Amino acid sequence: MTDQGITDALEKLLIAHSPELRGGSAAVSPQARLADLGIDSLELLSLAADIEDAFRIDIDDSDLDAAKTVADLVRLVDGVSGVGPT
Repeated sequence: MTDQGITDALEKLLIAHSPELRGGSAAVSPQARLADLGIDSLELLSLAADIEDAFRIDIDDSDLDAAKTVADLVRLVDGVSGVGPT
């Protein structure tokens, strides 16, 4: 899957978890900081669980802690072999 494909799939999950994106008025930029999207540490755990389900992967807690931007999440998902959204 391409980075754009991963970004598109992640965008749907981010909209569900981000109070800043729920209105549909903001676009998800790869450079967008998760904190600026309203994703706090608790919401990040919930988002990670949904990402794991959608891509059928396991995310290491230390990798999740290091993710600060949408691009970081894309790299995290892309780094797992056999990636493909359900």
